[in-house]
Amino acid sequence: MMILDKVAEIIVETAGCKVEEVVPEAELSVLGVDSLKAITVLFELEEAFDIEIPNEVIPSIVTVNDILEKIAEIRQ
Repeated sequence: MMILDKVAEIIVETAGCKVEEVVPEAELSVLGVDSLKAITVLFELEEAFDIEIPNEVIPSIVTVNDILEKIAEIRQ
C-alpha cells in the first residue's frame, strides 16, 4: 500500500470525507480535519507507520502533502 493510500484511509475514517478528495494539495481543514481530529489522524499515522511525529511540527502540517513529506522525512 502506498503512503498516500494509508494517509487517505486514515483521514477518511477520521473526518468522513470522500477518498477522492484526499489529494496532496488538499488542506486538512477543508477535508474536515479540525484540531481535535488532527490529533487522531496523527496518532493513527504514528501507529500505522511506526513513527513518532514531534509535537513542534504539528502546527506546520496544513495539507495532505505536509503529512506525506513529514512521514518521508521521519522514515529516512
